[in-house]
Amino acid sequence: MRTIMLQTMVTLDGYAAGPDGALDWIEADDSALDDYLAGLLRGVAAQVYGRASYELLAQYWPGAQQNPATPGDAMLAPLVNGLPKLVLSSDPQVALPWQPARRIGGNLAGEIDELKSEDGRPIIVFAGVRTAQEFLRQDAVDELRLLVFPVLLGEGRRLFDGVPAQRLHLVDAEPFPKSGVVLHTYRRQ
Repeated sequence: MRTIMLQTMVTLDGYAAGPDGALDWIEADDSALDDYLAGLLRGVAAQVYGRASYELLAQYWPGAQQNPATPGDAMLAPLVNGLPKLVLSSDPQVALPWQPARRIGGNLAGEIDELKSEDGRPIIVFAGVRTAQEFLRQDAVDELRLLVFPVLLGEGRRLFDGVPAQRLHLVDAEPFPKSGVVLHTYRRQ
């Protein structure tokens, strides 16, 4: 049976996006963090994105193999681009030009059950506050990985708004001293 991991970036005060969805607080020139992300991507079967996040990332990652913004992006681009992308959208006609990709969301509970019933490497929920919240509401997340950035936003979109209470078990806490980011890994109890 396969597991579903939620990997996301949050601020110290719990925001996953700033006002109007701004992500400009995500800044980390940290090769150790890039190595962690590369290892994570090498170990998963597919990535889950919300539609808006998919569309935003599709503007950058396909070209990042030839024109990366950072050395870390040069390393990550083939992994991000090569993995299948599952795009959560209620629109059955949503355009998915960044391949390989397919839409999920027609019957999310059933699709999650189907994904989890298969053997294989984990599926990673990687981008989108609403998508992360929906997977948490569906009680589908087996492992939660929070990259906590040393930033206080004070406003924006909180990751856990509208999510039911759950008890988690801390598996690991790994600091990335260069950037000040700390990875917190939790599993369900």
